[in-house]
Amino acid sequence: MTVRARLASAFFVLRIDARHTIAIRSVRGRRGRITTRNEGCGGVPATRGEAIPHIDGKRCWTNQEIYGVHGAAAWRRQDPRHRTALAAGDADTDVTLVGDATGADLVLNRDKSELMCRAYDDADGRWVINPMFIGPLPRRPEPYPCATSAYHASGGGEPVLRDDGSVVPDQKDTVYGTPVY
Repeated sequence: MTVRARLASAFFVLRIDARHTIAIRSVRGRRGRITTRNEGCGGVPATRGEAIPHIDGKRCWTNQEIYGVHGAAAWRRQDPRHRTALAAGDADTDVTLVGDATGADLVLNRDKSELMCRAYDDADGRWVINPMFIGPLPRRPEPYPCATSAYHASGGGEPVLRDDGSVVPDQKDTVYGTPVY
């Protein structure tokens, strides 16, 4: 059985209780009602989503809530012992969190350019791509514009860079349609 098939199978049978689950936490008002603000992280106070859960905010939250790293250090990539073994994502805002995983970087193909550029480039050999489980998208007809405009954090218009600074070449969409189990 391939790594992709094992991960897809495990995805459906894992049962993780609330004690072992984290999520971005909303701030509650005086009467205990949920507000439009999220708890802060890494020294950043509560905001309306400007820092958490956006891009590096997911890394910060993982570092702070799982590994106990606080302050500015929570925003930085940690050593392998203090990173998740498996991370999954389906959006450009998941790039940092998924890329930090030490074992497998699982991506559900929702046609998000920066995430798919990094996944198809597979620079560290750990990226695994699976079509969406429900309503998988058809193949993207043109390659992802990795070398020119897929970098998300800048608002687009810049190339996606590897950790070594080299440019990720444009990538063809090769994992689409019916999921493989």
